[in-house]
Amino acid sequence: MPQVNTHDHAGATKAARSKHFAWLAPPALIALGWCAYGAGFDGAFLFDDHVDITGNAALRSLDSPLRVVLDQGQSGVSGRPLVALSYALNWAASPPDAQGVLDPWGWHVVNLALHILASLFLFGCVRRALRLPRFEPRFGANATALAFATAALWVTHPLTTGAVQYLGQRVESAMGMFLLASFYFALRAFAAPGSKTWPRLAVFACACGTGCKEVIAAAPLLVLFFDALFVSGSLKAAWSARRGMYCGLFATWLLIGAWVALAGGRSESVGFDYRHVGVWEYLTTQAWAVSRYARLSLWPSPLIFDYSQQPIVELARWLPHAFIVLALLALTAWGIAVRNAAAFAGLWWFVILAPSSSVLPIVTELVVEHRAYLPLAAIVLLVVIAFDALIARVAPHSRAPALVAAALVGGAGLAWMTRARCADYRSELGMWADVVAKFPENDRAQAFYGNDLMAASQRLQQEAAQASEAAQVARRAGSSEQEQRLELRSRELREQSERYDREGRAQYRRACELAPLDPSWRTNVGIWMLNHGQLDEALAAFEAALKLQADHVMALPNAGIAYHRRGAAGDIERAIELWLRALDTKTPMKAWIA
Repeated sequence: MPQVNTHDHAGATKAARSKHFAWLAPPALIALGWCAYGAGFDGAFLFDDHVDITGNAALRSLDSPLRVVLDQGQSGVSGRPLVALSYALNWAASPPDAQGVLDPWGWHVVNLALHILASLFLFGCVRRALRLPRFEPRFGANATALAFATAALWVTHPLTTGAVQYLGQRVESAMGMFLLASFYFALRAFAAPGSKTWPRLAVFACACGTGCKEVIAAAPLLVLFFDALFVSGSLKAAWSARRGMYCGLFATWLLIGAWVALAGGRSESVGFDYRHVGVWEYLTTQAWAVSRYARLSLWPSPLIFDYSQQPIVELARWLPHAFIVLALLALTAWGIAVRNAAAFAGLWWFVILAPSSSVLPIVTELVVEHRAYLPLAAIVLLVVIAFDALIARVAPHSRAPALVAAALVGGAGLAWMTRARCADYRSELGMWADVVAKFPENDRAQAFYGNDLMAASQRLQQEAAQASEAAQVARRAGSSEQEQRLELRSRELREQSERYDREGRAQYRRACELAPLDPSWRTNVGIWMLNHGQLDEALAAFEAALKLQADHVMALPNAGIAYHRRGAAGDIERAIELWLRALDTKTPMKAWIA
């Protein structure tokens, strides 16, 4: 009787199962992504979405794609042509209704598709990386299960909501998808040294990423360091082996510069010339922020949509986090020096965060959770590998099934949390109420919540008036029961309107208290009062803002309008004076908004 090598037979069986599961993993990831986000398609346009999408005139026609790309002004898609074009396609596919309201459904479909596609590339990256000769002995047999667990937990993680459910952050999710695609194609190039297709695809994906967000600049560095550490053995050898691919990848940096220069940049939100946020203030804030992103990656609660525009400068707040970040950075550098595989996760984390979380102030987004969208994958991978190591000790022959089962259970739990978080995105009023509840010291949230409350108050007043008119019609028709019901409804709406108005004004007062040196919220109060005919209150707010900043571009022209409308003795002269000052400071006409 011939002898059967049972070890080889078991290995072949395991390899066959792994190959079959590799085909089942993508549908499972798609299903998990849908479970997490499929119920969130009614999420509203929020905050910057009104500048980048709903109020962006350049998106409303595809007759001139060049105009779509170049006419973005200071919007969040300035210098990001691929996302701008995708927005324009969304607009063309689902234009506003008769009332001028955009349906967010189609926008959510595209965002979720990008997110799920990114998870598939993440699955491919982890699987391909763990099957390289450097990792094959330890992880090769379970590479598919490890890759699935990583992608499953990442695609359902609540921390990704900032880049997926917040529609304007398609720039982040699209960039993340292209970075993962570029890394995946590079891994394929490592495994096929003579191939020209995979290196070209890696460069093409990276080039596409430049049309989404500048953080794609991290891709060439990550690919090169991975090659040097785990494939070629050194930076020199990696460059020598794949010089053409790396020349193409690093050439995309020129493309990033070209897009930013062509579009004119976002000078009103990014740069070194801001009064209240300099390099040091931004750096101390980022020490706190990066530490928080790491904590939220491990325990995603509480998630906060907005962290205000106030930098974190108090020593007690940022110093402990700075020690944590510096310790992790030092540990990563040491790990890279000794070629520790886990250190590449740290490199992934810090290199991707570096463009937006180092020293270049982004004053409108000091701390934002969507920046952790792609870095999150590194922490998830480390958690999965740690869990695999535990299983290897407890049940070494059941590693793959245990990993898959844990991924499905964990993914389902995270999907449930993500669905709950998506509910916060259903209305602006609800989102700002959520932020104020979690972060009451946030002056911007207090102001925007107040603004939405007062806007809701106006809508309720209109509904109350309509109900009252309908009651009069019912009375004339002799329907007393209908009249009473409508009058009751009108009274309830008026009471709720008055309550919203009181609460809204209180929120604005709180915002001014939290930021006593910031003229913006006083100006916003003034514009609101001006638009609703409350001229004395509007003027008091504008004058308070001008005392804080005499050349405020919004306060100057709108204060002039308020004086002109009031028309008391001396008001016309004061209005002319303020308008002349606005013209002297080259205030753009769009600031004359009241």
